[in-house]
Amino acid sequence: MTRMPASLLSRTLGWWRLTFDDPRRAVFFFAPLLGFLPLTAGSFATGWYFLGVVYVGLIWLTGRVGWVWPESTAFACLVALGYFASTLISAVFFEDRLAGLMDAGTNLQFLFLVPLVGAVIQARMVDVWSLFLNGLRAGIIVAALIAACQVFIWRLPRATAGMVNAILAGDIAILAAALSLVGFSRLGAGMKAFALVASGAGIATSLLTQTRGALLALPLFLIVSAYNLWPYVRRRPGLSAGVGLGFILSIGALAALIKIPERVDQFLVSVETREAALTRDASTAHRIILWTYGLDAFADRPALGYGQQHTVAEVRRRAREARMPVPLHTHLHNEFVNTAVARGLVGLAALILLLAAPVITAIQSSRDDRYGERVAFAVLLSGGYATFGLTNLIFGHDQMATFFASCYLVLVAAAYQAAVMETDFATPDVRRPFG
Repeated sequence: MTRMPASLLSRTLGWWRLTFDDPRRAVFFFAPLLGFLPLTAGSFATGWYFLGVVYVGLIWLTGRVGWVWPESTAFACLVALGYFASTLISAVFFEDRLAGLMDAGTNLQFLFLVPLVGAVIQARMVDVWSLFLNGLRAGIIVAALIAACQVFIWRLPRATAGMVNAILAGDIAILAAALSLVGFSRLGAGMKAFALVASGAGIATSLLTQTRGALLALPLFLIVSAYNLWPYVRRRPGLSAGVGLGFILSIGALAALIKIPERVDQFLVSVETREAALTRDASTAHRIILWTYGLDAFADRPALGYGQQHTVAEVRRRAREARMPVPLHTHLHNEFVNTAVARGLVGLAALILLLAAPVITAIQSSRDDRYGERVAFAVLLSGGYATFGLTNLIFGHDQMATFFASCYLVLVAAAYQAAVMETDFATPDVRRPFG
């Protein structure tokens, strides 16, 4: 008797069952989208992150993964848990606890980082590192196309790509440009071209957002990118010089086209006098006022601060008393000042440790052939976020928190794989589990 072919529905259900049964297969799909979605789909990246958490919960309940706590991941996980615990200060010690809990909810990614790390490191044979970087490269290229359409076709003044505002898009885009070059020297010819295009797309996207704060991180990114590219440049200096010149000219032409030099000149003039700052570049002036009275507030209550839900109100009260104009803001446009006022020294210490943790994790990882890549990746991530935090919030937006947590997750998983000398990677068959 001839068997009837399986229906589309039954094949689809079977495909999902295979993915549910085999965590390695799930991670193969999960990791690249962690890199692809932030700049292209904004908060959908956060949804994808937590969908992974739900999946891990289900496979843990059904016994497909167990609880693990390896020494090579313990420090990174404890730091993430400590940072999330520090966000609960507002809810525990101050009134308006619901508002404080909502603030903590913005950083739930760090609480659930621990089960995600545990599940990913049990998905053996999956090259999470390369999958994430390739997803990131593809994402920034698509984001550049979206940004170009926003500026040149839809005539928006500043691109946002797929993110909620231009500042976040500019920060992540320029960081993605630098991260795209991590591991450049070991890539094949086609992948090298892919990485270079992605890096250029990231810089172009950042320029299209006209985000000045993102450019503060450019010196660090150039230094680390030079480290990533140097082995290849040393082997092929002529070709490298030609590509580099074309790259610089292209970016310069784009910067002139969207009037970046004029915006920089306006900023320089605006800081000459207080009057000029208030009339020509109100954005800079308001930030300075917020930081000044924020530090004043921190000095008066340094231990636990005022609670996140009262931070802006306290700073605005002090500014009004001094007759300094401050428009309505939801934060102080500086992660370190905002955290100091909201959570005091306890929160500030947790923040600094979280920013340092990727570098510490990378430096302490095993010295295999990807050791330099992990260190470069960590320096870019930590240094970039620390720089972005000087002019804006970095963990007060779910999109920024998700991107950091995703990078952190991939770095910790890569450090574990190095510690157990897991190098025999494989690609799963999309039709069935692999092993």
